[in-house]
Amino acid sequence: MTKEDFKVLEIILQVPWFILTAFLVCSCSESTAQQEFQWPTCERIQSQTTLRQKAAYFDEVSRTQHLAGDGLYRNIYLTEDLQEVEHWKQTENTILWSGMYLASQAFRYAVTRDSEAVENAKTVLSGLHDLTEVTGVKGLYGRTLWRPDVAYDSDGAGNPGWSDSTSMPGWRFRNDVSKDGYDGLMFGYAAAMEHFDDEEIIDEVKQRLAEISEHLVNNGLRIIDVDGQVTEHGALYQSALDDYPGFNAMLASSFIKVAQSANDDSHLDDFYYACLMKTRTGDCPDFEIADLGSYIESMEDRLFLFLPNCKQNYDNFDMCYQAIYPLLRREQDPLLRTRLVGVLENNMFHTENPEYQSVALIGNTWYTFAYAALVKHDPENDPVLKQAMDDAVCKLKEFPERKFERHVPASARKEVCRTRLDTPAAAEPIPLSEYPFDNYLWRLDFFEIQAEHEEDRRLVWSAEDYLLVYWMGRYHGFIPEDL
Repeated sequence: MTKEDFKVLEIILQVPWFILTAFLVCSCSESTAQQEFQWPTCERIQSQTTLRQKAAYFDEVSRTQHLAGDGLYRNIYLTEDLQEVEHWKQTENTILWSGMYLASQAFRYAVTRDSEAVENAKTVLSGLHDLTEVTGVKGLYGRTLWRPDVAYDSDGAGNPGWSDSTSMPGWRFRNDVSKDGYDGLMFGYAAAMEHFDDEEIIDEVKQRLAEISEHLVNNGLRIIDVDGQVTEHGALYQSALDDYPGFNAMLASSFIKVAQSANDDSHLDDFYYACLMKTRTGDCPDFEIADLGSYIESMEDRLFLFLPNCKQNYDNFDMCYQAIYPLLRREQDPLLRTRLVGVLENNMFHTENPEYQSVALIGNTWYTFAYAALVKHDPENDPVLKQAMDDAVCKLKEFPERKFERHVPASARKEVCRTRLDTPAAAEPIPLSEYPFDNYLWRLDFFEIQAEHEEDRRLVWSAEDYLLVYWMGRYHGFIPEDL
């Protein structure tokens, strides 16, 4: 905490209780000041197709094709005439992409009150319900599933990564679910709780969140698979040795806070503040390997998203943004809110260190929109954010109108270093026109030099990446309706 932070806290504590209560109750609403900001709209790029028209198309094919198999949000492979779905694709993280799509429809409903967004949400929630029911364990999800009446590209038979369902005979599921899958799922559930007013949706999400939190807390912040073992990437407590302490602390804190706020659970409230944040005393289970202090301290001191020599893990950036957005929108403790905003500003968005890649400068629309929504800076007083927002909108203007596998020639860009996966990286972010991508653009490393990709119009990627940021941008006032 800086001296300035303490001054802010001192002022907050002097505010009459009824004014402070009003502020806290409205912490998930948009501020009038933010909506009055003049956000840049990327005037340097003109397009025949508006952002709204792209969203309308992606919303339509999502409903009629990508969701039409089993209710989960999937990539598809079309028939030769490109008119029908030949099969739905199995991917490692259908759980994650379905959660992000659910969030997009929650933001869409908040903006438009369109009943189709409600129906889409119910469809994907039904698919996600199947994805936990198929495991037979409350609070445990599969990565993806197979059911006998749907045409998939793989049934998982004979693969040790798949399990036969004992609760739903004839079905199979991809086991060993990871924390990134839960992160997207929880982000989707959080957005659904915040923006939908349909009782069926609210009741469904509350029940699923209660099951997830019970599973995590009873198992020491670990995801336990059907074999009784922790999944490979299922440890969420901060002293686990599989990820940086601040990274685990961020995800675990967000999951618990989202579940607690949905069900107004006093036990989870005590667990969050006493055992994770350590801002109050209480009885806490002994699940840590070592005492690393509070979870907020780990986020501040041991998040380690920025790394030198092109080794930054953009999957981890993506997961942290998915976690901190619902966490900050629910945190009502003034001091913790100030510290979380500090984590976002100092450890997640922009860095002046030339050894690191500042994500404020790469045109990642998702990171930029999430950051702007949470810090609520006037762009006229924050030139880095102003430029980042302009680049973010430009990325949406450059986004292709259709998401089939397109041809991209081999890059001629010069290699300056190697990524964490030992692939060549360029000195500057690669433009989207030269960059092949799959169903979710925002997790990819924009510096990674690409090999040639051949066109395949039958392979169509799902569009949760575009729909999420478009509707989120509309909700927060970053994108005008007519752009």
